[in-house]
Amino acid sequence: MVLELWMKTRIPLTRAHLQYYTGVRAKKIRKWLDELVVDSELELDVADSGEMLWAVPGASRAPDGPTTFAELERLETIRAQARRSVRSRDKPSATEARDDDPGVSLALTRRALSLAGKATGALDEPRGEGDKSLLLSAALSLLGPIGWLYAGSFKEAIPGTLAQFLIAALVPSFLLMPVLLVALPLSSIAGLLYAWSYNRNGHRAPLFLKGSEDEG
Repeated sequence: MVLELWMKTRIPLTRAHLQYYTGVRAKKIRKWLDELVVDSELELDVADSGEMLWAVPGASRAPDGPTTFAELERLETIRAQARRSVRSRDKPSATEARDDDPGVSLALTRRALSLAGKATGALDEPRGEGDKSLLLSAALSLLGPIGWLYAGSFKEAIPGTLAQFLIAALVPSFLLMPVLLVALPLSSIAGLLYAWSYNRNGHRAPLFLKGSEDEG
């Protein structure tokens, strides 16, 4: 603290100034300063007025630094306002919200719960010859859209798989992990529904791109 006050300001290092800046009691300040002088961390001088002044040997003071604590506090307030302004300017808008934003995660969770409601009855459906395994489709889809290739619409599974690999390559893992905690269970439920839809319709059908169908 003493070094910071010395190098960033031109405030005299008096005992009262140091007590104000550090918040340490006067008795402890005196002992602390004496120890620093003995260890050659500080040098002691006496002003013409008789007031004791301390200096940090080998360290230069800021030529244009504040000379009073009032100036220092005003400067710190201005800097804090500038930092807040920069953060506010860089904050993404609602349309640019990051995927790990709590609002986005909540929306994904609601979507997952909606799909889960549909999937609850799907496991009770009997499986006939040539049908897709619901559990296998759900398990494969825990890996992401690549698992949709087992029973899902190619028009959704292929772009989804490409997007999965692209995102994994570009987005840092620490940003991706919160999204995956919601997205992968959602993907698994989608995989289960793809298999259920396949067994019901006899072909691959999209879940999201309504109005188009994949045969096969």
